[in-house]
Amino acid sequence: MATGRARSGPVNHPGEPGVGLNLPPPFAALDESTRWLFALNRFGIRPGLKRIEALLASLGHPERGLRTLVVAGTNGKGSTTVMLSTLLREAGYRVLTFTSPHLLRVYERIQIDGRPVAADRFAAKIDRIRPLVESHAASWFETLTVLAVDLAREEEVDFLCCETGLGGRLDATNALPAVATLLTTVSRDHVRILGETRAAIAAEKLGLLKVGVPFFCGVDPELRPQAFGAAVAVGAPCYFLDERARWHADAETWRLIVRGRRYERLPRLATPVMERNAALALLALHELAERGVLHLPEDPAAALQGLFLPGRFQLVLTEPDWIFDTAHNRQALTAAVDEFLARRCRGRRVVLWSSMHDKELPPDLGARLRACDVVVAAPIGLPRARTAAQLHDSFRDWQLPLGNENSAATVGGAETLTTGVRDDLGAAVSDLADGLRPGDAVLVTGSCFLVAEVLYRLGYTDLQQTRLPTPADARLAGIVHD
Repeated sequence: MATGRARSGPVNHPGEPGVGLNLPPPFAALDESTRWLFALNRFGIRPGLKRIEALLASLGHPERGLRTLVVAGTNGKGSTTVMLSTLLREAGYRVLTFTSPHLLRVYERIQIDGRPVAADRFAAKIDRIRPLVESHAASWFETLTVLAVDLAREEEVDFLCCETGLGGRLDATNALPAVATLLTTVSRDHVRILGETRAAIAAEKLGLLKVGVPFFCGVDPELRPQAFGAAVAVGAPCYFLDERARWHADAETWRLIVRGRRYERLPRLATPVMERNAALALLALHELAERGVLHLPEDPAAALQGLFLPGRFQLVLTEPDWIFDTAHNRQALTAAVDEFLARRCRGRRVVLWSSMHDKELPPDLGARLRACDVVVAAPIGLPRARTAAQLHDSFRDWQLPLGNENSAATVGGAETLTTGVRDDLGAAVSDLADGLRPGDAVLVTGSCFLVAEVLYRLGYTDLQQTRLPTPADARLAGIVHD
């Protein structure tokens, strides 16, 4: 069995691309406390548990007594974490949710009963733990994790639902006692840290397993023997989604069967992948209810009806439709574009794409993008983003036009939108705003940082403003430029 990449001492890796000092909006810190927090990211990702364990001890072990559900996975862990939280709140529990990364504001990562922690409280909590963080030389993500846990203790929540930051075995969330561990998917991503193969990456994530803690697993058949072997070795009861649950979708609803119990008339979610994640969340809660850990919501359908998942194939604007998806690796990108191509569209399908320079790009993405009417790329305003020249290289590899006269999409004989690479993202958004028609649809995808910057340029300052889709006209008339 693969055991992951061996390490012989501390290894630092570049930190999160969208966190740091002197970055443009929406990536800039808005107060001095957050600037100090963001500055920790310059030390990079430092896998290991010693620092966070020492930090938790210095705070009097706020993690003890918390009922924590930890979700890992290459894709789907954030949405599954939010689904768990939403379902638990529908059952009457108080829940703190800790996810990453953020899009417009860092305090989005910590939500208490479905609402982000207030900015002033977030800043005050940073100031309180700063001396301890500095004394233990904790990393940026370790600090955020401890901040979330300490808030959970203060709020006396019933459950803490959190997703891992990266991997699992040496992730800060592995220092937390768990009542359940969930694993959504395993794909190639962060290979320099987690390993070059899916088996090595899976081994890092399976390092979260704990004796006696039930493990709920949604991985594909190829990885199930490895996941089962890891669970047996640790002594964790193992539940595979595809063995324990069945679901079927109709036009408007879907139903789920878990060990004989039927969950009927569940609302259709944005994509089938989201429904699979919801099935994994319901499987976990069903089994935990059987164990007496919690009680289930009386109406799971009502909980899922109000689900808010920013950046997960999220329809934000209408007429024309603007859909935002944070997909950034092969598995997620191909799924997002396939879903976009399958979606009904009266007009043209337009993709606005960009990426970080260290992300692997799926070679078969080119064929999918060529099936769209217009594809536009532009650099994200971050140092680690692909440059315009690198985006040009990707277009060449995918056999996409680079912006010449033969690449225009026309309506009624009038040239309106052109496939190609723009030097500036603000200009690219403006070009789309000028050339789109009401029946068109735009997919913004390739990076969570692209989603963040485009939302900012459309005038959004808070994700709560995107809870319901709104007509596009007003937003497209007020694009924010540098």
